[in-house]
Amino acid sequence: MEAYHCLLCRKRIPDDCVAEHKLTHPDMLGYGIMWPPQEEVLPRASSVPTYESAFLADALGVGLVYVRDEGANPSGSMKDYSVERAIALGLESGRNGFSVISSGNHAFSLCFHVQGCGARAVVFAPASSSKISLLASFPNVLVVAMEGAIFEDVYNLVTSAQVDRLTGMYNANVNNERLLAGFSVIAGDILSLSPRPTHVLSGVGNGSYLAGIVLGLQWCGADGSFRIVPIGMRGAFPTEVACGTGIPCHKYQEFSVPEDTIDAAEGSIATESYSMPQLTHAVQLSGGFTLGDLTNEDLRAAYLLLARDADLVEKGVVPEPTGIMSLAAANKWRHRFTKDDALLLSFTGHGAKDLHGIQRLVPEVSDMLTRAACRRRPDLAGQAVAHTNENVIIITKTMSPDALGALILKHAGRE
Repeated sequence: MEAYHCLLCRKRIPDDCVAEHKLTHPDMLGYGIMWPPQEEVLPRASSVPTYESAFLADALGVGLVYVRDEGANPSGSMKDYSVERAIALGLESGRNGFSVISSGNHAFSLCFHVQGCGARAVVFAPASSSKISLLASFPNVLVVAMEGAIFEDVYNLVTSAQVDRLTGMYNANVNNERLLAGFSVIAGDILSLSPRPTHVLSGVGNGSYLAGIVLGLQWCGADGSFRIVPIGMRGAFPTEVACGTGIPCHKYQEFSVPEDTIDAAEGSIATESYSMPQLTHAVQLSGGFTLGDLTNEDLRAAYLLLARDADLVEKGVVPEPTGIMSLAAANKWRHRFTKDDALLLSFTGHGAKDLHGIQRLVPEVSDMLTRAACRRRPDLAGQAVAHTNENVIIITKTMSPDALGALILKHAGRE
Protein backbone atom coordinates (compact mmCIF):
# COMPACT_ATOMS: atom_id res chain seq x y z
CA MET A 1 0.00 0.00 0.00
CA GLU A 2 1.18 3.54 -0.69
CA ALA A 3 2.16 5.79 2.19
CA TYR A 4 -0.17 8.06 4.14
CA HIS A 5 0.42 11.82 4.00
CA CYS A 6 0.74 13.54 7.37
CA LEU A 7 -1.05 16.87 7.08
CA LEU A 8 0.89 18.39 9.97
CA CYS A 9 4.53 17.72 9.03
CA ARG A 10 4.00 16.72 5.37
CA LYS A 11 5.89 13.45 5.76
CA ARG A 12 4.96 10.26 3.92
CA ILE A 13 4.20 7.51 6.44
CA PRO A 14 3.93 3.77 5.63
CA ASP A 15 0.70 2.15 6.76
CA ASP A 16 2.35 0.07 9.47
CA CYS A 17 4.03 3.18 10.94
CA VAL A 18 0.96 5.45 11.17
CA ALA A 19 0.21 4.77 14.85
CA GLU A 20 3.84 5.31 15.82
CA HIS A 21 4.10 8.53 13.79
CA LYS A 22 0.98 10.01 15.36
CA LEU A 23 2.74 9.84 18.73
CA THR A 24 5.13 12.48 17.41
CA HIS A 25 2.16 14.87 17.42
CA PRO A 26 0.91 14.24 20.99
CA ASP A 27 -1.39 17.26 21.09
CA MET A 28 -3.24 15.96 18.02
CA LEU A 29 -3.84 12.31 18.94
CA GLY A 30 -7.60 12.76 18.77
CA TYR A 31 -7.50 14.28 15.30
CA GLY A 32 -7.57 12.84 11.81
CA ILE A 33 -4.17 14.10 10.65
CA MET A 34 -3.44 11.65 7.82
CA TRP A 35 -4.52 11.81 4.19
CA PRO A 36 -5.00 8.22 2.99
CA PRO A 37 -3.46 6.68 -0.11
CA GLN A 38 -5.68 5.34 -2.88
CA GLU A 39 -7.28 1.96 -2.33
CA GLU A 40 -10.27 0.02 -3.53
CA VAL A 41 -13.49 0.82 -1.70
CA LEU A 42 -16.31 -1.63 -2.28
CA PRO A 43 -19.68 -0.24 -3.45
CA ARG A 44 -22.32 0.18 -0.76
CA ALA A 45 -25.36 -2.03 -0.49
CA SER A 46 -27.57 1.04 -0.04
CA SER A 47 -27.80 4.32 -1.91
CA VAL A 48 -29.37 7.71 -1.27
CA PRO A 49 -31.36 9.90 -3.68
CA THR A 50 -30.50 13.35 -4.97
CA TYR A 51 -33.35 15.64 -5.97
CA GLU A 52 -33.40 18.72 -8.14
CA SER A 53 -35.35 21.65 -6.71
CA ALA A 54 -36.45 24.35 -9.15
CA PHE A 55 -38.19 26.16 -6.28
CA LEU A 56 -35.02 26.46 -4.18
CA ALA A 57 -32.94 27.47 -7.20
CA ASP A 58 -35.33 30.32 -7.89
CA ALA A 59 -35.54 31.33 -4.23
CA LEU A 60 -31.75 31.37 -3.85
CA GLY A 61 -31.08 33.07 -7.17
CA VAL A 62 -28.84 30.33 -8.57
CA GLY A 63 -29.03 28.27 -11.74
CA LEU A 64 -29.64 24.89 -10.12
CA VAL A 65 -30.11 23.31 -6.70
CA TYR A 66 -29.61 19.64 -5.91
CA VAL A 67 -30.59 18.22 -2.52
CA ARG A 68 -28.79 15.07 -1.44
CA ASP A 69 -30.98 13.25 1.09
CA GLU A 70 -28.52 11.52 3.41
CA GLY A 71 -31.43 10.91 5.75
CA ALA A 72 -32.31 7.98 3.48
CA ASN A 73 -29.30 6.06 4.82
CA PRO A 74 -30.13 2.96 6.93
CA SER A 75 -29.62 4.76 10.26
CA GLY A 76 -30.92 8.07 8.94
CA SER A 77 -27.65 10.00 8.57
CA MET A 78 -24.40 10.32 6.62
CA LYS A 79 -22.46 8.75 9.49
CA ASP A 80 -23.27 5.34 7.98
CA TYR A 81 -20.49 5.68 5.40
CA SER A 82 -17.67 5.63 7.94
CA VAL A 83 -19.43 3.29 10.37
CA GLU A 84 -20.01 0.66 7.69
CA ARG A 85 -16.31 0.84 6.82
CA ALA A 86 -15.30 0.66 10.49
CA ILE A 87 -17.33 -2.49 11.03
CA ALA A 88 -15.99 -4.12 7.87
CA LEU A 89 -12.38 -3.35 8.82
CA GLY A 90 -12.92 -4.29 12.45
CA LEU A 91 -14.47 -7.66 11.68
CA GLU A 92 -11.76 -8.31 9.10
CA SER A 93 -9.13 -7.78 11.80
CA GLY A 94 -10.92 -10.15 14.18
CA ARG A 95 -12.54 -7.51 16.42
CA ASN A 96 -16.06 -7.93 17.74
CA GLY A 97 -16.31 -4.70 19.73
CA PHE A 98 -16.38 -1.09 18.55
CA SER A 99 -16.13 2.24 20.33
CA VAL A 100 -17.22 5.75 19.42
CA ILE A 101 -17.26 9.14 21.11
CA SER A 102 -20.45 10.80 19.98
CA SER A 103 -23.46 12.81 21.12
CA GLY A 104 -25.78 11.77 18.33
CA ASN A 105 -25.82 10.43 14.79
CA HIS A 106 -22.38 8.80 14.84
CA ALA A 107 -23.23 6.83 17.96
CA PHE A 108 -26.70 5.95 16.70
CA SER A 109 -25.23 4.68 13.44
CA LEU A 110 -22.72 2.45 15.23
CA CYS A 111 -25.34 1.06 17.64
CA PHE A 112 -27.66 0.42 14.70
CA HIS A 113 -25.10 -1.37 12.55
CA VAL A 114 -23.54 -3.62 15.20
CA GLN A 115 -26.94 -5.27 15.60
CA GLY A 116 -26.61 -6.79 12.14
CA CYS A 117 -23.27 -8.47 12.75
CA GLY A 118 -23.54 -9.73 16.31
CA ALA A 119 -20.97 -7.25 17.60
CA ARG A 120 -21.11 -4.86 20.54
CA ALA A 121 -20.47 -1.16 20.98
CA VAL A 122 -19.31 1.21 23.71
CA VAL A 123 -20.46 4.82 23.33
CA PHE A 124 -18.92 7.76 25.17
CA ALA A 125 -21.02 10.94 25.39
CA PRO A 126 -21.82 13.95 27.55
CA ALA A 127 -24.53 13.10 30.09
CA SER A 128 -26.54 16.01 28.67
CA SER A 129 -27.01 14.23 25.34
CA SER A 130 -30.66 13.71 24.49
CA LYS A 131 -29.75 10.47 22.71
CA ILE A 132 -28.51 8.50 25.74
CA SER A 133 -31.82 6.75 26.41
CA LEU A 134 -32.13 5.73 22.78
CA LEU A 135 -28.54 4.50 22.51
CA ALA A 136 -28.79 2.52 25.75
CA SER A 137 -31.92 0.75 24.48
CA PHE A 138 -29.92 -1.17 21.87
CA PRO A 139 -28.80 -4.70 22.79
CA ASN A 140 -25.05 -5.17 23.27
CA VAL A 141 -24.45 -1.44 23.81
CA LEU A 142 -22.83 0.23 26.81
CA VAL A 143 -23.10 4.03 27.20
CA VAL A 144 -20.54 5.90 29.28
CA ALA A 145 -21.90 9.37 30.07
CA MET A 146 -19.84 12.23 31.54
CA GLU A 147 -21.61 14.68 33.85
CA GLY A 148 -21.17 18.43 33.41
CA ALA A 149 -19.24 17.99 30.18
CA ILE A 150 -19.27 19.13 26.59
CA PHE A 151 -18.35 16.77 23.78
CA GLU A 152 -14.69 17.87 23.72
CA ASP A 153 -14.26 17.00 27.41
CA VAL A 154 -15.37 13.45 26.72
CA TYR A 155 -13.34 13.09 23.54
CA ASN A 156 -10.11 14.29 25.10
CA LEU A 157 -10.42 12.04 28.16
CA VAL A 158 -11.24 8.91 26.15
CA THR A 159 -8.43 9.61 23.70
CA SER A 160 -5.95 10.09 26.56
CA ALA A 161 -7.03 6.80 28.13
CA GLN A 162 -6.33 4.94 24.85
CA VAL A 163 -9.43 2.85 25.51
CA ASP A 164 -9.28 0.99 22.21
CA ARG A 165 -5.74 -0.28 22.73
CA LEU A 166 -6.58 -1.31 26.27
CA THR A 167 -9.76 -3.22 25.47
CA GLY A 168 -9.08 -4.42 21.93
CA MET A 169 -12.19 -2.63 20.60
CA TYR A 170 -12.05 -1.18 17.09
CA ASN A 171 -11.82 2.60 16.94
CA ALA A 172 -14.76 4.06 14.95
CA ASN A 173 -13.75 7.71 15.56
CA VAL A 174 -12.39 10.23 13.07
CA ASN A 175 -8.81 9.83 14.32
CA ASN A 176 -8.87 6.42 12.62
CA GLU A 177 -7.91 7.72 9.19
CA ARG A 178 -8.71 4.42 7.50
CA LEU A 179 -12.38 5.34 7.81
CA LEU A 180 -12.16 8.46 5.64
CA ALA A 181 -12.21 6.33 2.51
CA GLY A 182 -15.75 5.24 3.34
CA PHE A 183 -17.00 8.65 2.20
CA SER A 184 -15.09 8.51 -1.11
CA VAL A 185 -17.94 6.68 -2.85
CA ILE A 186 -20.05 9.86 -2.63
CA ALA A 187 -17.78 11.57 -5.15
CA GLY A 188 -18.89 9.18 -7.88
CA ASP A 189 -22.56 9.85 -7.13
CA ILE A 190 -22.05 13.61 -7.41
CA LEU A 191 -19.96 13.36 -10.57
CA SER A 192 -22.78 11.41 -12.22
CA LEU A 193 -25.10 14.43 -11.95
CA SER A 194 -25.63 16.41 -15.13
CA PRO A 195 -24.95 19.24 -15.06
CA ARG A 196 -22.45 18.82 -12.26
CA PRO A 197 -22.72 21.04 -9.18
CA THR A 198 -20.27 23.89 -8.83
CA HIS A 199 -20.45 23.85 -5.01
CA VAL A 200 -21.23 21.19 -2.38
CA LEU A 201 -22.43 22.54 0.97
CA SER A 202 -22.57 20.64 4.26
CA GLY A 203 -22.45 21.39 7.98
CA VAL A 204 -18.95 21.32 9.44
CA GLY A 205 -19.95 18.77 12.07
CA ASN A 206 -19.50 16.45 9.10
CA GLY A 207 -15.94 17.44 8.23
CA SER A 208 -14.98 13.87 7.37
CA TYR A 209 -17.93 13.73 5.00
CA LEU A 210 -16.69 16.65 2.90
CA ALA A 211 -13.03 15.61 3.16
CA GLY A 212 -13.92 12.09 2.04
CA ILE A 213 -15.73 13.44 -1.00
CA VAL A 214 -12.60 15.36 -2.05
CA LEU A 215 -10.52 12.25 -1.37
CA GLY A 216 -12.77 10.36 -3.79
CA LEU A 217 -12.45 13.12 -6.38
CA GLN A 218 -8.68 12.94 -6.09
CA TRP A 219 -8.68 9.17 -6.51
CA CYS A 220 -10.75 9.32 -9.69
CA GLY A 221 -8.70 12.16 -11.16
CA ALA A 222 -11.48 14.73 -10.87
CA ASP A 223 -9.79 17.23 -8.52
CA GLY A 224 -11.40 20.65 -8.68
CA SER A 225 -14.64 19.40 -10.22
CA PHE A 226 -16.53 21.44 -7.64
CA ARG A 227 -15.84 23.46 -4.52
CA ILE A 228 -16.70 22.12 -1.10
CA VAL A 229 -18.20 24.63 1.32
CA PRO A 230 -18.16 23.74 5.04
CA ILE A 231 -20.88 25.43 7.11
CA GLY A 232 -20.80 26.38 10.79
CA MET A 233 -22.76 28.04 13.57
CA ARG A 234 -21.78 31.46 14.96
CA GLY A 235 -19.25 31.11 17.75
CA ALA A 236 -18.88 27.36 17.21
CA PHE A 237 -16.97 27.11 13.94
CA PRO A 238 -13.22 26.84 14.60
CA THR A 239 -12.67 25.42 11.11
CA GLU A 240 -13.52 28.82 9.67
CA VAL A 241 -10.63 30.31 11.62
CA ALA A 242 -8.26 27.53 10.53
CA CYS A 243 -9.15 27.95 6.86
CA GLY A 244 -8.91 31.73 7.11
CA THR A 245 -5.39 31.58 8.54
CA GLY A 246 -4.14 28.70 6.40
CA ILE A 247 -3.31 26.47 9.36
CA PRO A 248 -4.46 22.85 9.66
CA CYS A 249 -6.19 23.21 13.02
CA HIS A 250 -7.70 25.75 15.41
CA LYS A 251 -9.24 25.22 18.84
CA TYR A 252 -11.45 27.53 20.87
CA GLN A 253 -10.76 27.75 24.58
CA GLU A 254 -14.45 28.54 24.94
CA PHE A 255 -17.33 29.44 22.67
CA SER A 256 -16.94 32.92 21.19
CA VAL A 257 -20.62 33.68 21.82
CA PRO A 258 -22.99 32.56 24.61
CA GLU A 259 -23.78 28.87 24.16
CA ASP A 260 -27.54 29.40 24.42
CA THR A 261 -27.44 31.43 21.21
CA ILE A 262 -26.16 28.40 19.30
CA ASP A 263 -28.85 25.94 18.28
CA ALA A 264 -29.20 23.14 20.79
CA ALA A 265 -29.18 20.45 18.11
CA GLU A 266 -26.24 18.23 18.98
CA GLY A 267 -23.51 18.33 16.38
CA SER A 268 -23.78 22.06 15.65
CA ILE A 269 -21.85 23.12 18.76
CA ALA A 270 -18.09 22.57 18.88
CA THR A 271 -14.97 24.15 20.35
CA GLU A 272 -12.89 21.69 18.33
CA SER A 273 -13.40 19.65 15.16
CA TYR A 274 -11.40 16.45 15.08
CA SER A 275 -11.48 16.06 11.31
CA MET A 276 -10.24 19.65 10.88
CA PRO A 277 -6.79 18.90 9.39
CA GLN A 278 -8.40 16.71 6.74
CA LEU A 279 -11.17 19.23 6.09
CA THR A 280 -8.87 22.23 5.74
CA HIS A 281 -6.71 20.21 3.33
CA ALA A 282 -9.82 19.28 1.34
CA VAL A 283 -10.98 22.91 1.17
CA GLN A 284 -7.60 23.86 -0.29
CA LEU A 285 -7.62 20.99 -2.81
CA SER A 286 -11.11 21.89 -4.06
CA GLY A 287 -10.62 25.66 -4.06
CA GLY A 288 -13.53 25.85 -1.64
CA PHE A 289 -14.37 28.26 1.16
CA THR A 290 -16.23 28.36 4.46
CA LEU A 291 -19.58 29.91 5.31
CA GLY A 292 -20.17 30.50 9.01
CA ASP A 293 -21.98 32.81 11.39
CA LEU A 294 -25.26 30.87 11.25
CA THR A 295 -27.74 31.48 14.06
CA ASN A 296 -30.91 29.79 15.23
CA GLU A 297 -32.83 32.33 13.16
CA ASP A 298 -30.99 31.22 10.03
CA LEU A 299 -31.99 27.60 10.66
CA ARG A 300 -35.55 28.78 11.19
CA ALA A 301 -35.51 30.72 7.92
CA ALA A 302 -34.26 27.61 6.11
CA TYR A 303 -37.13 25.48 7.45
CA LEU A 304 -39.67 28.10 6.45
CA LEU A 305 -38.17 28.11 2.96
CA LEU A 306 -38.19 24.32 2.75
CA ALA A 307 -41.83 24.24 3.86
CA ARG A 308 -42.72 26.12 0.68
CA ASP A 309 -41.10 23.46 -1.55
CA ALA A 310 -44.14 21.23 -2.00
CA ASP A 311 -42.22 18.60 -3.96
CA LEU A 312 -39.50 18.03 -1.35
CA VAL A 313 -42.01 18.03 1.50
CA GLU A 314 -44.19 15.52 -0.35
CA LYS A 315 -41.15 13.27 -0.75
CA GLY A 316 -40.42 13.59 2.97
CA VAL A 317 -37.04 15.25 2.42
CA VAL A 318 -37.03 16.98 5.80
CA PRO A 319 -33.69 17.19 7.66
CA GLU A 320 -32.97 17.60 11.35
CA PRO A 321 -31.61 21.01 12.49
CA THR A 322 -27.96 20.06 11.95
CA GLY A 323 -28.88 18.69 8.52
CA ILE A 324 -30.51 21.88 7.26
CA MET A 325 -27.41 24.00 7.83
CA SER A 326 -26.49 23.77 4.12
CA LEU A 327 -29.78 25.38 3.05
CA ALA A 328 -29.51 27.93 5.88
CA ALA A 329 -26.07 29.01 4.65
CA ALA A 330 -27.07 29.13 0.97
CA ASN A 331 -30.00 31.32 1.97
CA LYS A 332 -28.10 33.64 4.33
CA TRP A 333 -25.07 33.98 2.04
CA ARG A 334 -26.89 33.93 -1.29
CA HIS A 335 -24.83 36.93 -2.46
CA ARG A 336 -21.80 34.60 -2.52
CA PHE A 337 -23.33 32.68 -5.43
CA THR A 338 -24.43 33.60 -8.95
CA LYS A 339 -27.18 32.60 -11.36
CA ASP A 340 -24.63 30.38 -13.13
CA ASP A 341 -23.89 28.31 -10.03
CA ALA A 342 -25.29 24.86 -9.33
CA LEU A 343 -25.45 24.07 -5.60
CA LEU A 344 -25.62 20.65 -4.03
CA LEU A 345 -27.09 20.97 -0.54
CA SER A 346 -26.45 17.94 1.63
CA PHE A 347 -29.24 17.23 4.13
CA THR A 348 -27.00 15.13 6.37
CA GLY A 349 -29.52 13.68 8.84
CA HIS A 350 -33.25 13.00 8.73
CA GLY A 351 -35.76 15.15 10.61
CA ALA A 352 -37.53 12.13 12.07
CA LYS A 353 -34.52 11.81 14.39
CA ASP A 354 -35.17 15.23 15.94
CA LEU A 355 -38.84 16.12 15.72
CA HIS A 356 -38.58 18.29 18.85
CA GLY A 357 -35.84 20.34 17.22
CA ILE A 358 -38.07 21.12 14.24
CA GLN A 359 -41.00 21.97 16.52
CA ARG A 360 -38.84 24.31 18.56
CA LEU A 361 -37.49 26.21 15.55
CA VAL A 362 -40.65 26.50 13.41
CA PRO A 363 -43.76 25.77 15.47
CA GLU A 364 -46.02 27.31 12.82
CA VAL A 365 -45.09 24.73 10.14
CA SER A 366 -43.82 21.92 12.35
CA ASP A 367 -46.95 19.77 12.00
CA MET A 368 -46.60 19.65 8.24
CA LEU A 369 -42.85 19.02 8.32
CA THR A 370 -42.87 16.41 11.07
CA ARG A 371 -45.74 14.51 9.45
CA ALA A 372 -43.77 14.43 6.19
CA ALA A 373 -40.62 13.31 8.04
CA CYS A 374 -42.41 10.51 9.89
CA ARG A 375 -44.18 9.36 6.73
CA ARG A 376 -40.80 8.99 5.01
CA ARG A 377 -38.93 7.41 7.95
CA PRO A 378 -41.46 5.94 10.39
CA ASP A 379 -38.70 3.66 11.67
CA LEU A 380 -36.82 6.66 13.08
CA ALA A 381 -39.73 8.53 14.67
CA GLY A 382 -40.67 8.47 18.34
CA GLN A 383 -37.72 6.42 19.56
CA ALA A 384 -37.22 7.98 22.98
CA VAL A 385 -37.15 5.16 25.55
CA ALA A 386 -36.16 4.78 29.18
CA HIS A 387 -32.75 3.25 29.77
CA THR A 388 -31.79 0.83 32.50
CA ASN A 389 -28.88 1.41 34.85
CA GLU A 390 -26.93 -1.60 33.64
CA ASN A 391 -26.66 -0.05 30.17
CA VAL A 392 -25.32 3.35 31.31
CA ILE A 393 -22.29 4.28 33.40
CA ILE A 394 -22.02 7.84 34.72
CA ILE A 395 -18.54 9.30 35.11
CA THR A 396 -17.23 12.72 36.15
CA LYS A 397 -14.97 15.24 34.43
CA THR A 398 -12.35 14.70 37.14
CA MET A 399 -11.86 11.03 36.33
CA SER A 400 -8.29 10.25 35.32
CA PRO A 401 -7.44 8.47 32.04
CA ASP A 402 -6.10 5.48 34.02
CA ALA A 403 -9.31 5.21 36.05
CA LEU A 404 -11.43 5.39 32.90
CA GLY A 405 -9.33 2.71 31.25
CA ALA A 406 -9.74 0.40 34.24
CA LEU A 407 -13.50 1.03 34.33
CA ILE A 408 -13.99 0.21 30.65
CA LEU A 409 -11.76 -2.84 30.88
CA LYS A 410 -13.93 -4.10 33.73
CA HIS A 411 -17.24 -3.53 31.97
CA ALA A 412 -16.32 -4.09 28.31
CA GLY A 413 -13.60 -6.71 28.73
CA ARG A 414 -10.92 -7.52 26.20
CA GLU A 415 -11.59 -9.10 22.83
